[in-house]
Amino acid sequence: MSQMIFEPNQPAPIQTRFRFPVYFLFAESFFMNLGFFMLIPLLSIHYLSLGLTALFIGNLYAVRILSQQGLQLFGGAIADRLPYRLVILLGSIIRAAGFAMFAVIERGPLLYAAACLFGIGGALFGPAGNAALAALVPEPSRARAFTIRQATSNIGTTVGPVLGAFLVTDHFVLICVVAGLIFALVGVAGMWILPNQKSSEQPPTLRSGVKTIAKNRVFLRFVIYFMGYYLIYQQMYIAIPDILVTLHPPRTALGELFSLEAILEIAVSYPVIAWMNRSAHMRSAPRVMGLGLLIMGGSWLPLVFTVNIATLLAPVVGLSVGSVIALPSRQTYTAALADTSHLATYFGVSSLSMAIGASVGASGGGLLMHTMGHPWHGIASPASLLFALVSILCAFLLARLPEPDSTSSREADSAREKAAQ
Repeated sequence: MSQMIFEPNQPAPIQTRFRFPVYFLFAESFFMNLGFFMLIPLLSIHYLSLGLTALFIGNLYAVRILSQQGLQLFGGAIADRLPYRLVILLGSIIRAAGFAMFAVIERGPLLYAAACLFGIGGALFGPAGNAALAALVPEPSRARAFTIRQATSNIGTTVGPVLGAFLVTDHFVLICVVAGLIFALVGVAGMWILPNQKSSEQPPTLRSGVKTIAKNRVFLRFVIYFMGYYLIYQQMYIAIPDILVTLHPPRTALGELFSLEAILEIAVSYPVIAWMNRSAHMRSAPRVMGLGLLIMGGSWLPLVFTVNIATLLAPVVGLSVGSVIALPSRQTYTAALADTSHLATYFGVSSLSMAIGASVGASGGGLLMHTMGHPWHGIASPASLLFALVSILCAFLLARLPEPDSTSSREADSAREKAAQ
């Protein structure tokens, strides 16, 4: 298959049908999330049953997150120098090796090595997959494409834990083998199906990519503002379970709440895709992201007045709906701001929003629920009020970002020219 060099985005009509490699990337997203969520959320169950401490397991998760999100800058830089499909293959094989190590190692520091391999694999195929999709789809259709990809991811996220829960107690090794094979096969299939895409004829250096991005002030502001999204979304796993416990629910309530969240994200995806098709010419990516954060922020307000199951459902619904609206536009905006020769590097740097935002959300959310989880001066949940204010502030900041074809694109062009000097 001949090598394809992608030039800067040109105006194009909205596509109602995509090329076959794009559909493969949708399927890839489903299978990768299926394999990931078959195992990772259930690791704690397995290793606790083997007598490992919660601290050890928490550190295991931390190593996985930091090695993946923290190294995506380098993964993106590698993807800008090599064909995207090759980097996806390398990342998939490395992650499969991490699964294999989990299958054969029961305790000790080698488990941290397995978690590190697991994360490094994701740091490679994550930016490469996003860049491949952005390069294959014309700009007017990207929001729709990323929304469909997010929907297929959500289906894998929903089905994976269900399959894993049935097998984790007695068939942990089988889960590791199946999940590892899924990643390996998807990577190999990508080598056959995806075109030989590269960002440019002259492979850029990491230094030139960092210099270009460092001078793109709009993109850097965007990365910082979007940290608020991950900070707030992380409360689905920190604040909401903490509030739920105070209501003394049945033991199955938390699982049912997470199932509701996953089902909502899948169900809402289809109306959002239809909206993308109808109004693509009128949409502003910054304003769409702002709308998503505004919905997330507003959903916390009922808990400010009273705490019960009904008001707790509000942020579950709000975070689900807001994420479906905001996330695809984040990917679209990243691609629109990016210098095409550093496309994957831009996606890698944008992942810092998640690395920092989710980390601060996890630790900060826990601290807030510990110190502000009880009523104060007539406010039923002071922490919820703070979550609402942070969301609304980030919504305002995101909505004020310029369109990429105006100020931001000129900054990106200027940064690219200076970096090339």
